[in-house]
This record gives sequence, C-alpha cells and structure tokens, in this order.
Amino acid sequence: MNRIDAKTFIRAWVEFSKEFTSKNPNWLDSYQSSSSWSSLFLGGKKSTEENSPIGNFFKDKFALRYRVEDGLFDLAFSSAENFKEIPYLYRNVLDYFEPEYFFPAYYDIIMEIENVYVCAWQEMTKLTWVRCPLKVLVTYNGIKEKQKENEMLIQSFQTIIKQAIGAYPENPETEYVLIVGNDLNQNLNWECFVFSSEGKQKHTEKIDG
Repeated sequence: MNRIDAKTFIRAWVEFSKEFTSKNPNWLDSYQSSSSWSSLFLGGKKSTEENSPIGNFFKDKFALRYRVEDGLFDLAFSSAENFKEIPYLYRNVLDYFEPEYFFPAYYDIIMEIENVYVCAWQEMTKLTWVRCPLKVLVTYNGIKEKQKENEMLIQSFQTIIKQAIGAYPENPETEYVLIVGNDLNQNLNWECFVFSSEGKQKHTEKIDG
C-alpha cells in the first residue's frame, strides 16, 4: 500500500474523532477522567489486536493491522506481513518459527497518547527511538493557557527530534505529528502540528469540533 503521510493521517483522525463522539454522546464525562478517556477510544490498556475503536477505524480505512500496547507503544499499525522463516533449534533439530501474532516486518504508524501534557516529552522520546515513516503523539491541554502550552509542546518536540537525529540520522521522509486536544465549548477540538525528520515545523492545522 502507499505510505500514509501526515496530512492523510490528520484527515482520518478528524473523521474518526467526529464518528467516535457521535457514537458516544456522553464522551465529555469520560474526557474529564484521563484514564477513562484513553481506555474508551483505545479499547482498554491491555495488549490486543481487536476491539479498539481507533484501531478498527484505521484498520478498515487503510487495510492496516494493529496492536494496542505493542511493546513500548500505545498503538502500532502495519501493512506488512510478519517476519518469516526465523530459524531456531528444537532438541538440536533446525526448524523455522512463523509468528502467529503481531510481529510485522515494519511499522507504518506508531502512536503514543499522553493525557497530561507536561509529561508528553517522555512519550516524544519514545517516538524517536524506532524506524517508522509516521510517528504520532496525542496529548491534551487546558483552555486558558493553551497557546503557551502548545508553544512549549512544539519546542519540546523539536528539541527532542533534533537531539535524536544528532546522535543517529533518520530517514528524511519520516514525519512526526503532534495532535493537541481540548474541550473548549464542550466540543472536541484539535490542533495538529507536523514536523520533518529534522524537527522543522512544516504544517499546522486547527480543527474545531
């Protein structure tokens, strides 16, 4: 399949968000509790390849497999098949392991969700550690100081990306997406910021719910 770029992901994210809130009219009650909110759209915090609202949405839209709580990451998507023909010895006889579960040869998208914006930098660092064409962080801020908080988040993301590639270069086609939500006027609103593999801000999009 064709690579899913940042702008395509953002359009799909907005579509999912609107569909999700329309199906969950009491979403604002869960939003007030960060753990309940994440569990609601992730489908819980257990490692699984099914029953995730956001996972199933992207699976159906882009023909992607997914896994919630896949190792380091809250959510990972892949269009790739699993690794194959992995040799191992069983009672000194050579055989080949064929993974049955989610062991894709590569990721298409990895996502981290951090409900407390002041801790978001910790999740940002995780995104820089692996190869993946699209890396997404979703977090939330307050309403009164959201502009200052957004500026801090952008600066944090850029600082971390630049320090990471300073140690080891990344594929120049890699994109990062920072999605910041708030519940202004009791709507689910998003501000999206796209960064290059070098940490340069290349696109901004604001979506009111």
